[in-house]
Amino acid sequence: MAFIGLLLCIAALFVIFLKLKSVLTGELVEGKIVGYNRGAKGRYSIVAYNYRVLLEYNDELYYVTSIDTFTATDGVIPRKYLGMYCWAYFNPKAPDKRVALKGFHRLEWMAFSLFLLGALIIIIDLARML
Repeated sequence: MAFIGLLLCIAALFVIFLKLKSVLTGELVEGKIVGYNRGAKGRYSIVAYNYRVLLEYNDELYYVTSIDTFTATDGVIPRKYLGMYCWAYFNPKAPDKRVALKGFHRLEWMAFSLFLLGALIIIIDLARML
């Protein structure tokens, strides 16, 4: 069980690393949410969508996908935050990479919860061994 807890902690740290890398290496650029990318489909008709953002940087337009997601049921046409202006951390050296949206903190909370669950599994397994 400690191995599973360790894997959960590593996955959470990897997600936080990706978000921090995007924030630290990117420039803050204003954009507009123009659509969604279907990220993943889970059990029981739950679907995760990534935001598609239109950015203007140095008089060039970029359509980028965000790291941040939201979930909905399958078959529902997503309209959450559609047309909303937002700030994105955009790295002009890698315009095809994903961007992080400023003010969207759901990803951090999910990673933090995953890390706590992994740490709890490790602690329980170590306590049981003693």
